[in-house]
Amino acid sequence: MSGGTATMKPVRLQTLSIKTKLIVLVLCLLCAPFLVLGILWYEQATKTIRDNAEQANIQLVERLSSQLDSYFSDVENVTFPLVTHPLIIQFMKTDPSDQYGMFEISGKIEKELLPNMVNSRPDLYGFSIITKNGAVTSYGNYGARERNVGYLMNATGTETFKVAGINKLSGNNAITVLRYFRDAQTYQTMGLLAVDLKLNKISSMLSRIKLGETGKVWLMDAEGRIVYDPDWSTLGRPAPAFYLQTADRQAVYRKVDGVNKLIYMQKSERTGWTMISEVPLNELNGRLNRLRNTTIWIGSGLVLFVLLVISAFSFNLTLSLSNLQRLMKKAENGDLTVHAPERRLDEIGMLNRSFNKMVAELRRLIEFVHTSELREKEMQIRQRESSLQAMQSQINPHFLYNTLEVINSYAILEGVTPISRMASSLADIFRYSVGDARQVVTLAEEMHHITTYFSIQSERFRHLAIDLDVDPETAARVLGVRLMLQPLVENAFIHAYEKHKQRPDYIGIKGIPLADGYLVQISDKGGGMEPELIERYNRLFLENAKEEPDEPASSRKRIGLMNVHERLRLTFGEPYGLHILRTEGPGTLIEIRLPYDKTD
Repeated sequence: MSGGTATMKPVRLQTLSIKTKLIVLVLCLLCAPFLVLGILWYEQATKTIRDNAEQANIQLVERLSSQLDSYFSDVENVTFPLVTHPLIIQFMKTDPSDQYGMFEISGKIEKELLPNMVNSRPDLYGFSIITKNGAVTSYGNYGARERNVGYLMNATGTETFKVAGINKLSGNNAITVLRYFRDAQTYQTMGLLAVDLKLNKISSMLSRIKLGETGKVWLMDAEGRIVYDPDWSTLGRPAPAFYLQTADRQAVYRKVDGVNKLIYMQKSERTGWTMISEVPLNELNGRLNRLRNTTIWIGSGLVLFVLLVISAFSFNLTLSLSNLQRLMKKAENGDLTVHAPERRLDEIGMLNRSFNKMVAELRRLIEFVHTSELREKEMQIRQRESSLQAMQSQINPHFLYNTLEVINSYAILEGVTPISRMASSLADIFRYSVGDARQVVTLAEEMHHITTYFSIQSERFRHLAIDLDVDPETAARVLGVRLMLQPLVENAFIHAYEKHKQRPDYIGIKGIPLADGYLVQISDKGGGMEPELIERYNRLFLENAKEEPDEPASSRKRIGLMNVHERLRLTFGEPYGLHILRTEGPGTLIEIRLPYDKTD
């Protein structure tokens, strides 16, 4: 197998034109290295840009995450004085049933303590203090009692400070931070301080960051809700599941909303929040893509220029060869009148002169062979006609006609109609067979003859069904040779029925008009011919062989199929003659292709 493949390559290379070889050579030596180097350069540059972008995003997120942790640490420090303030401790320990005492302490906290804290920081909405007994005092975030009670109910025994997440406060988005009050001795939760922060501090911290044209940094809390996004309409909504499944502190490339992005996530141990940076890759590689496109255009222009130069050079070099090739193609297709110009004195001129000599010699040989074939064909036709005339002359037509007329007369006198009919038909058959020297007849004459033949066979085989489907007007315009149908019909009686010991019950003759001739089909429903014999006959028909296939001696008592085929071929040439078809059912189908009478 490998050896066969190795021998094919140089053959294919030799079939290429010189112009094509030059172009392929330029493509291999110029374009291929240029393409490989361009791909390697682009991949390396892309990798470098991505690596730099990953490092920049990691450093950015780490810095922002550290700033965010510092911000919440500052908020925690602000709340520390409240945890130890005497009024707060007194509020925590006062019995709720002492309504006056609770009212008095709550009023002091709301008027003296909390306003100073809120006014000192513009990022605060307000404070709320709630005890484990349900007592609440607040400043600036009224209406958050149920929420804060829920925070207190869900408190664990170890938490002191917690960033709860984002909430709606009077229609505004706020970040809630919780500070738990613990008993110094039992360390049990006595209450909590809820601090509601405005988003402006976090927004100003993150909105200044520009990652490409559309890149952004956003925050997700521990429950997977969005707590900050430049698009504030998404605040509080669940983040896509992909972000919950992505590993922490790992740069990944992911298609988000149909856009390939570089994504980096880092979770804060301080707040439990995850900071995510994402930037589209096309914005990272924007400059590189523009440089790549510019390089491609320049390289393509260079390659195109080189190809144009090579094409012009090869065209000038191979123009004469192309003309000679075109003339050779015409000669190959049968046009031997072509003549190559001989004005050049170089090697191409020598090729043209040799080509002209070769074409002239081919013309001479073809004319010689054609003349010889015509003479041989004429001799064969004359030989066949002489043979048939010799056979006809062996029988005295007048003696036969007179004898049959006597038989016919006696049959009429005795009233034996079948004998009269058979004698008359037999006389017509002999008259057609030996009484006319013409070899070329019409299909209509042959159909009249075979109808007469069938009338005799019908007396012998009473159950014989004869199906004749040939248009008489068309048959009058179709040419054939004398006695071409009778041998084929006799072949059906002998080989389809008698050979297989069957009673003849059907013979059909059908005519089919074709664009280039007329097709006559002779069919029977007998035992049929062996497939091997059909193949041998068709092969001999195709090769126009003179001998018939080997068959039993009994089959040679008839005029052979090959005799009919040879007479048709000698008279009309190809493609006229016989062909045997296989049938799916019983029987045999023989086709005769005949020409139309072109003199009509």
